[in-house]
Amino acid sequence: MEYGSRIRRMDVMILDPDIVSRGNLGALIRDFGCYNVRPFDNVEMAIVSIISKPPSIVLCSFDEDKEFATTILEHIRRHNIDTIAQTPIVLVSKNLDTLTMSKGVQIGATQFLASPVVPAELIKKLVFVLKDNREMVRLDGRLTYVAVLKKIQKPTAPKVQIVEFTAETPVQRKVKIEDDDDILEL
Repeated sequence: MEYGSRIRRMDVMILDPDIVSRGNLGALIRDFGCYNVRPFDNVEMAIVSIISKPPSIVLCSFDEDKEFATTILEHIRRHNIDTIAQTPIVLVSKNLDTLTMSKGVQIGATQFLASPVVPAELIKKLVFVLKDNREMVRLDGRLTYVAVLKKIQKPTAPKVQIVEFTAETPVQRKVKIEDDDDILEL
């Protein structure tokens, strides 16, 4: 795996009020070889831990009590030290509909992960965090991700080269075929 050694060097924090979910996710992360797994069920203690030593990634529950994730994102994204405010926070939820994800993006989520967690999807999120180079800017004291606008390029019409054979020498003409044309006229 291209990112295997980098994943093994990751320090992963898990925030979940449910001890079983926290334990299952922690075991999965340990199986990936991450060197440090920090499980928390208390938001205040987690915030202090992030500020004292920012983890590589935070996996935060976004199910039972949305205030749990909202509180952590509010405190971390507003922190005056950018390295702390840029801590990647992935929201883990059983319900990943458009409304839930929209709320998550508004409060500063880095990414989303469906629960129950599938190992392949967790690996994708860890790799995403390692490769993520999106820019963050401060708006009203809060770091937010800058939206990347992708330019949609129009497909170009194929160019066809037509060769006419006359009695004396071949003559070449270039003709542009339009998408709507069914008949090519010379």
